[in-house]
Amino acid sequence: MHNQYTDLLVNLPEVNVQQIVEIDEQTIHIQVVPKSRKQACAICRSDRSVIRKGSNQTRKIRHADAFGKIVYLLAPAIRLFCKSCHAGFVWRYSFVGPGKRYSTASEQQAIHTASVSTVKQSAEIHRMPASTLQIKHQRWLSVESERLRQLAWKEAASSRHLVLGIDDFAIRKGHTYNTGIHNLRGETLLDILPGRKLEELRDYAHKHPEFLALRPKAVVMDLAPYYHAWIQECFPDALRVADRFHVTRYVIDALQAVRKDVQGSLSARARANLKAKHRLLNPQAASLPPEKQQELQEILSYSSLLQQVHAWKEALGEWYDGAPDAKVAAIWFDRWLGQGEHFQHPAVATCIKTMRNWRTEIVNYHSCRWTNAAVEGRNNRMKAFQRRHYFTRNRERYVQGLLVECNRERFGT
Repeated sequence: MHNQYTDLLVNLPEVNVQQIVEIDEQTIHIQVVPKSRKQACAICRSDRSVIRKGSNQTRKIRHADAFGKIVYLLAPAIRLFCKSCHAGFVWRYSFVGPGKRYSTASEQQAIHTASVSTVKQSAEIHRMPASTLQIKHQRWLSVESERLRQLAWKEAASSRHLVLGIDDFAIRKGHTYNTGIHNLRGETLLDILPGRKLEELRDYAHKHPEFLALRPKAVVMDLAPYYHAWIQECFPDALRVADRFHVTRYVIDALQAVRKDVQGSLSARARANLKAKHRLLNPQAASLPPEKQQELQEILSYSSLLQQVHAWKEALGEWYDGAPDAKVAAIWFDRWLGQGEHFQHPAVATCIKTMRNWRTEIVNYHSCRWTNAAVEGRNNRMKAFQRRHYFTRNRERYVQGLLVECNRERFGT
């Protein structure tokens, strides 16, 4: 049984499907033969003197699954002889390696599934030994991660307006951290550093001259002093920008501290309502749906201090969105800090002290309007990868997996 649709199913231009030998509940066996009569000799690279000398036993090759069944190709192992070189060899198929039992399409299908789940799950789905798939996946991961790394670094090195993003993420929260280096314009992950201490960052820069060879226009990071000291040493001419998300987080924490103080002086019913709806204070009020805005106004009515500090927090968002340039932004920012000093609250005072210490880096946002929002999203993908792969202990495999996880959509696989 054979028709033109069987050739489309197999999708191998170098062979013709002769017949479908067997179909059962789990497998499909398809007999194929080469389209060409001769093949070039591996020594003289010519097929003029090549003759056929029979065939060995049929090769059984696992191909890509179809219709929920395992597909096997039955291909003849044709014996060839070159009369010019006096060399004998066996027919080489481009879709499968010499002596291999899995076609390239079959390997790619299983590896693709393993890259978005786990090797064990992919092996169960494709009904193949997990140890076999593990070897193939690691070999592919090594090659693919190096390809993506080279593309990402080449793009970063050639960029005239490179903007880097630096941020850490936890391996074991409170104990072990990694630091990611990101190309914000290129939307790629460049590398993963072990740790986040200044000595560890300096050691990485010393061992990776390609990093020091970059010429970033700006570097976006949080308010960790060790990051700013490191970037100042590596790229003294780069603009250091305090990430908007982390700056806003300081103000929100101060607002929530005020809320906790106010909460204790309210009636039981108002206290419970404010505690239940305290998260409405965090986002910009304009981003909330109408019913949530009404609930927000209700809890703000409990305290004039809470209402004023919330308005102060909202003004920071307007400053980020509305300041036309860095010069005007600096004037508006100083005015905003002065407004906060009138509240006479310890949490707000601590927040303002931090804002003044990092004033230059915060205002620099208006010279280079980039944030680490994409980096935070990529960090979430990394954490999901860690949970999915049970915190891979091999450091090299771990970094390779993260590079593929974060860059494959940008450059393809």
